[in-house]
Amino acid sequence: MKPIRQAPVDELHPLQIPDSRWNTLSVDFIIELPLSSRHDAVMTVVDSVLKWAHFILTHMTVLHR
Repeated sequence: MKPIRQAPVDELHPLQIPDSRWNTLSVDFIIELPLSSRHDAVMTVVDSVLKWAHFILTHMTVLHR
């Protein structure tokens, strides 16, 4: 019989609902794209309430600073 190696499961709690739009954001980067108009990456910013996204062209050099 194998021992259980997982931590005990605890009660799940829902995340708080943000108070207003653009109050809670998530940011991600899409990198190593083919060079286009001197840009090789895209920064995505998503509002967690509206689920709206903004896509901002950027450079890989910005990420390494």
